[in-house]
Amino acid sequence: MNAQTTKRLTLCVCTLLLMGSFPAAMAQDAGSVVFVKGDVSAERQPPETLAKGDAIRMSDTVVTGDASRAQLLMLDGAKIAMRPNSRLLIEEFSYTPPATTGVAVTSSSDKSIIGLVKGGFRTITGAIGKENEADYEVRTAVGVLGIRGTDYTAVFCNGDCDWVPGGAAGGAIPDGLYLGVSEGVISFRTTTTTIELKAGEYAFIPLDDPEPQRMDSPPAVLLDDNDLRFDPKRDESGDPSAKTRSYDDGSSDDGSTVGGSSTGFNATLGTRRAPPSSSAQSASGDSSQDSNADDSSSATPELPVIGIDADGTPVDLTPGTQPPPNGPRTTAFSGGPFGVLDTIFDGTDVNAPGQFQLDINNNLVSFDTALIDATGSSDAATFDIGSASNIDTGFDSMTVLRWGRWSGGIMTTTLASDGSVDSIDLANRSLHWISGPEGAPPSMPITGVANYTLLGSTSPTDDQGNVGMLGIATFQADFLNMLVNSALDLTINASNWVASGNGTIGVPAGLAPHLFQGLYNALTIDGIIGGSGSFSGFFSGPGPTSDPSFPGGVGLTYSLQNPRSGEIVSGAAVFGNP
Repeated sequence: MNAQTTKRLTLCVCTLLLMGSFPAAMAQDAGSVVFVKGDVSAERQPPETLAKGDAIRMSDTVVTGDASRAQLLMLDGAKIAMRPNSRLLIEEFSYTPPATTGVAVTSSSDKSIIGLVKGGFRTITGAIGKENEADYEVRTAVGVLGIRGTDYTAVFCNGDCDWVPGGAAGGAIPDGLYLGVSEGVISFRTTTTTIELKAGEYAFIPLDDPEPQRMDSPPAVLLDDNDLRFDPKRDESGDPSAKTRSYDDGSSDDGSTVGGSSTGFNATLGTRRAPPSSSAQSASGDSSQDSNADDSSSATPELPVIGIDADGTPVDLTPGTQPPPNGPRTTAFSGGPFGVLDTIFDGTDVNAPGQFQLDINNNLVSFDTALIDATGSSDAATFDIGSASNIDTGFDSMTVLRWGRWSGGIMTTTLASDGSVDSIDLANRSLHWISGPEGAPPSMPITGVANYTLLGSTSPTDDQGNVGMLGIATFQADFLNMLVNSALDLTINASNWVASGNGTIGVPAGLAPHLFQGLYNALTIDGIIGGSGSFSGFFSGPGPTSDPSFPGGVGLTYSLQNPRSGEIVSGAAVFGNP
């Protein structure tokens, strides 16, 4: 971004802030506060602390403090959930409500212009912008956002976003604007280009570069508000009056009910419903959440802020702080030889929180494992991506499995016994990985045979700098006899490798119940029999579309060796839909 552009954008934000100093008497109402937790205020003359029911006025800058949240209901029916430590300027807002039809329509004078100065929010847009896109804008330091009736999240980082799932605070999160769309379509205009995002799409616009970058999966920084709704039942008409009611009736958007009760988690909407009684507060775990609660049966109850994390797991965000990891994460890897022991090719480990780390895209960048030498001796070690890059990354939302490979830099292994560090050049080889969801491993069946379908893979690589292609891969599990079968057909360095072999599940192999390992006892290279190979991996929980009798996903990493050339080929494959 050039100096002139930076100056122009900075001037825009400063102008927005100055508008917040207009006398309150000059500003018209734009909406109201429907939920308050912690320190929430409006920068106006004079500044005021906001409580539930207070008006939001044009030219207000609404500010949330540490561990504080606010939900705003705008006059056109739009709802805005503000994250902690956020600043949102209502730069311009005008709306003419429907006369008697009850249908929300907009007039030529209707307008909503909001400035995201700091932090982030999630919004379900209202009537403004549905008829004319030009009526709705969100202005940021890196560009302007427009909509076509939608549900999206925006988070602006400027040296103040430092949380990485699976790791500690202080993770490096690049500065800029992060966007994610749950419904509808948004467009984002920078000084050089315009990007359009549809439901399920994500993007990052760096603070120092106006070129938007699409992201394959939701970045961790969007976790706070991802898949969050304001009330479980949403009126698509946009009529604000239909969006404020004393309690939810227990029905979701699709008309379903949860256990016949008005209390329960809706996995699609990500909201925990409060019953129509004083128990709503106790259900939230914090009776002081709303400092303006009243005893009237018509009062809007406080709803806990429930989100869905990157693994699809419900998380309670009500306290205003990021939750700790949900539990252990299973990781399979292959590549090698790695580290000072220099013999291991593949392995699978169950890492407790603190024994692994993910980057902002939820890709694996560090994990603990055991390095094993030729004599069978082992030493605990930490693998770290170092200066290498994560490439060939993928994510399957049904199995919640992620995969990729470290390549093109220097990774490190650190031994736990003496702290010695070994630097490993990945210029001509890769470390392939598969990461499972956080939390308890699946309950394993004790009978039945399941055939799994290949969902995704990394490109196989060798230790000579070649990158190949995985053509066919099959995987079968016999849970009665605790056996697995793996078959691969790949091409690399102008040669065709075909391997098949068997392995053992869980306890008989001295493993955790959801892990497996095995050997490829049949390997041909360009039709010549010979060579050796091994594989290992794990099962993940049942998927929403898979047979609930079986684990829904399989992560498998493999290594193959040509005895004639010494070439080692490694890769990773993900299976599902048993």
